[in-house]
Amino acid sequence: MAEPTTTAAATAITISAASFLPFVNGNALLGAVFGAALFATTKKDLKPLQRLMTMVIATGIGYLLTPEITARSFVNNDATAGMIAAIFSLPIILKVMVWVDQSNLSDIINKIFRGGGTS
Repeated sequence: MAEPTTTAAATAITISAASFLPFVNGNALLGAVFGAALFATTKKDLKPLQRLMTMVIATGIGYLLTPEITARSFVNNDATAGMIAAIFSLPIILKVMVWVDQSNLSDIINKIFRGGGTS
């Protein structure tokens, strides 16, 4: 596993590169990454691949929900809204990952597409 300084440097470079794109809200992206990193680094019972996947998914959800949080709450800062969305989406992501890990494929298909199943 990479050292924390290497991971932090790679994250900073990625955010910096993405912020040059005109359609990317750099503040929301930065807040979402920080929220996902804060939660994912404190959970010690995750495997490295699970940690990476939760960070990527939480960053995406945090970035996508930032406009909704700023429109519907008292939070006006995009970075804070992205961080809040990423932090609160991670427990849901972890529950879904555990459910998928413990279920077999037919249970997942029945639950998603047919609304039934045994879980």
